[in-house]
Amino acid sequence: MMNVGLEERNVYEDLDPHDTYFFKIGIHGLVCFHGRNYSIKQRLSAEQTSKLISDSSFYRISTNCYVNLSKVSDIRDNVVLFRDERHGIKTINVPRRNLEQMRRLVPSYRMTAGVN
Repeated sequence: MMNVGLEERNVYEDLDPHDTYFFKIGIHGLVCFHGRNYSIKQRLSAEQTSKLISDSSFYRISTNCYVNLSKVSDIRDNVVLFRDERHGIKTINVPRRNLEQMRRLVPSYRMTAGVN
């Protein structure tokens, strides 16, 4: 009998920004990606950072913080929740001025709230 294990992707080596919940841009091209059970800092070129922040999958909630809209599971008061069956809930505060626009952009929120 042969045992075949599932090949797990090493998130630290093969980071895909679209798998992260949100990221924060620091000084000198340092970007910190936050996911379900990790925070990874990577140094990106100015071109890579520019491409990342112009991606429509991410919404800017503050000067240096961008949320992955496809990973948002709920918005309560001024808190965005990212829910994962295995790792629980991760949250981030969002300034009130950004909440309405975010609600319109989040696919899962549109479905549950009945917003078109």
